[in-house]
Amino acid sequence: MADLVITTARKPSEDNLARARYWARLLQAPVVERRGRSLPVLCQEENVRGALVIQVRRETYYEPAAGVELFFHPNLASVRIRNINEGSPDHMVAAMELATGDRVLDCTMGRGADAIICTHVVGHTGHVVAIEKVPVIAHLTIEGLRNSHYVSDAFTALMRRVDARCADYNQFLPTCEDAAFDVVYFDPIFHDPVEKSQSMAPVRAVGESAGLTVEASRQALRVARRAVVIKQRRGTGLWDMLGVQETLRGAQSRVEYGVLRPG
Repeated sequence: MADLVITTARKPSEDNLARARYWARLLQAPVVERRGRSLPVLCQEENVRGALVIQVRRETYYEPAAGVELFFHPNLASVRIRNINEGSPDHMVAAMELATGDRVLDCTMGRGADAIICTHVVGHTGHVVAIEKVPVIAHLTIEGLRNSHYVSDAFTALMRRVDARCADYNQFLPTCEDAAFDVVYFDPIFHDPVEKSQSMAPVRAVGESAGLTVEASRQALRVARRAVVIKQRRGTGLWDMLGVQETLRGAQSRVEYGVLRPG
């Protein structure tokens, strides 16, 4: 079974068709005619797991058998930025000890919310590189950051400044120079999720399921000048495996950030 195909709305416009061809080049996937088929029927007949549907206002990836519907949305980034501006603590920012001018590598971009927040904090003198291994997630986010307008002009400008790329951190980190970034960040998929909403369920379903390895953390420590920060559920066995001794979390939070220091 192939991974995916590109298709359109049931009655595609010329713009829909042109965008479908563009996405076919991005994802190296074929364009198939919708021909009035429902998505479950289309995926079954084309023998694929999923379909990226080019719609009027957005692109959405569907896996009918798994109930997946995935599209770009920066989730709660704007709310967290507002809270930061009002003086409320953000535990990710605190764990990173993030400051103006910092260089950040986000190894697990997902929908890009954490990268947008980091971009806000580091300011115009800083730089945030965000990478994502899974092509359909990566390109939905890359295109969304480049082309979507959310909340305000200021928030949209933040999205445009994220240096988003499709890459596997296992391959990307060895190419980086020593201390190339101030902070290297990982938010691996939680296999025991704690989110009250279902907003992250599609990313969990489609995203990379392999866990963070000792070798990847070793490479990250080489690349990080100040810290490697990892987000996980409280009580994870990952801390023992990686030797994490420094953690930070909110008093009531079931999520915590493990911190590794180079040297």
